[in-house]
Amino acid sequence: MPNASADALVLFGATGDLARRKLWPALYRLSLSELSELSELSELSGPSESSERRVPPVVAVGLPGPGRAGFEKFVAAAVHDMCGPPDGTVLRRLLARTCFVEGDTTRRGTLEEVAGALRSAVRPVYFLGVPPPRAIATISTMGAVRLPQGAVLVEKPFGNDLDSARRLNASLLKVFSAGSVLRIDHYLGKEAVENLLAFRFCNPFLESVWDRRTISRVQITHCEVRGVDGRGALYEGIGAVRDVVQSHLLQLVGMVAMERPADGTAEAFRERIADALAGVRPVAPGHLVRGQYAGYRAEAGVAADSTVETFAALRLDIDAERWRGVPFLLRSGKGLASTAIEVVVDFVPTEHRLWFARREPGPARVRFRIGGHGGAVLTLNARGPGADPGPVPVDLPLDLADVPAADASGGAWEAYTHLLSDALQGRTGRFVSMRTVEESWRVVAPALEVREAPLEYPPGSWGPRKAADLPGGGGWCVPLP
Repeated sequence: MPNASADALVLFGATGDLARRKLWPALYRLSLSELSELSELSELSGPSESSERRVPPVVAVGLPGPGRAGFEKFVAAAVHDMCGPPDGTVLRRLLARTCFVEGDTTRRGTLEEVAGALRSAVRPVYFLGVPPPRAIATISTMGAVRLPQGAVLVEKPFGNDLDSARRLNASLLKVFSAGSVLRIDHYLGKEAVENLLAFRFCNPFLESVWDRRTISRVQITHCEVRGVDGRGALYEGIGAVRDVVQSHLLQLVGMVAMERPADGTAEAFRERIADALAGVRPVAPGHLVRGQYAGYRAEAGVAADSTVETFAALRLDIDAERWRGVPFLLRSGKGLASTAIEVVVDFVPTEHRLWFARREPGPARVRFRIGGHGGAVLTLNARGPGADPGPVPVDLPLDLADVPAADASGGAWEAYTHLLSDALQGRTGRFVSMRTVEESWRVVAPALEVREAPLEYPPGSWGPRKAADLPGGGGWCVPLP
C-alpha cells in the first residue's frame, strides 16, 4: 500500500465523536482543496483527468439508527460546527461519493455489506475509529470476510500497555502487511510540531548548540482548562499518562532528543525518534507526581473512589552522551489554569559578565508553541534602555500564521487533514512506528502500576504543588497566552 494512492476510504466509527470533530471536517477540507485544484486546471487548460483526486469514494460505517437522512444531517452539522458554513457544492460532492452502512463492525454481516460497497476497489484505506476494546474483534472480522487488502489507520491509544500493544499489532499483521499498518498520533500531523523539526535541523545556529553543553533543561507542557467534558466513563480507563504522556509528549521528547538522521527521508526520521526513546530510562517512582482535580469523582461515569490521574508531571533522563544530566520535564493535565501546548528549551546561563551590567542574565530560551498560536519564541538577553542596563530578556516571536505559504495551496491544514491526505496518497512519514510505540509504553510502565490515590488540586490551578519540586525542575515556565 505505501506510495500507492487509495481508490476507496472506509471509515469505521463514522458517526462517533472523533468523526464529528475531526474526520468529516478533514474530508470536507480535502474536498474543498480538490474542487479548487480542478477549477484552476480547468481555467488553465480545460477539464483534465490528470489532477490528483484527494478524496476517493467513501464507505462510512456507523451505528444503526439514523438512516441515510440522519447520517447526512450528522455530516453537515459536523462540517458546519468545525469549519463554519460549508460550500454547498463541495458538501454535496462529498456526500454523493459516500455510501453509508449501518451496523456493528464486529459482525460479519456488516462487513460483508462493506465488501459489497467497495465493489472493484483494490487499494482501500480503512480507518479503525472504534473503541480499543472492539478493535481486535473488528480486525478479526475484516480478515474473515476477506476485505480487499490495503492500508489500515489505527487511532490512538495503540494498546493500553506494552503487552496489549503487542497483541493489537499481532492481530493487525494477520490481516495486513507490516508496511500497511499506519498508527496515528495526531501530533505528527500538526504543522507546529513539524516546525520544531524545521527550526532545529534547518537552522545551523540551533543545531550546533543542541546538547548538554549548552542546554540546561527541557520542559514539555500539555495543559487544558476543561475537564473530562462528560466523558468520565471513557477517561476512567485511560488517565493522563495513557492519554497524553505516552503518546503526544514522548513523541515530542523523541523529536527534541533525536540525533540528526542519515538523510532526509521520513523513515530515517522515524528511526532516529525511536533510537532517542530507546535511550530514555523508565520513569522513576520519585520522579512522578500524579494529581486529580477536585470534582472529578462527581463526573458522570467516574467511580466515587477513583484513583485515575487527571494530571501527571514527571522527570525523564536519557542515557545518551548528548543529553547526560539534562532533565526532561513533562506535564499534562485537565482542569488547569490555561490551555496550551509548549516545548521550552532553556540554555545554560552565560558565565560572562558585562562591565556595565547590574545583574546576572537570565537563561536564553527557545519556546515552541504547538497549540493554537503555533510557532516559536526565541528569548535573548539584551541591554535595557536608560540608567538600568539589565540585561533584560527580550522575546522574538514567530507566529506560523504569519509565515507565507510556499505555493497557492493557501493557509494551514489541521492535523487530520494532513493524516488522511497522506494515508490516501500512500505516504507514511507522519505515522508512528511500532518500535516507537513499544519504547513509549516501556518508559511509562512504572507510572501505570501506581495504585495510590492522586493528589487533589483545585480546578484552575497548575496541579499539585509537589509538581514544582521535581528534581532538576527549578520551577515550571508559565505557558504563553
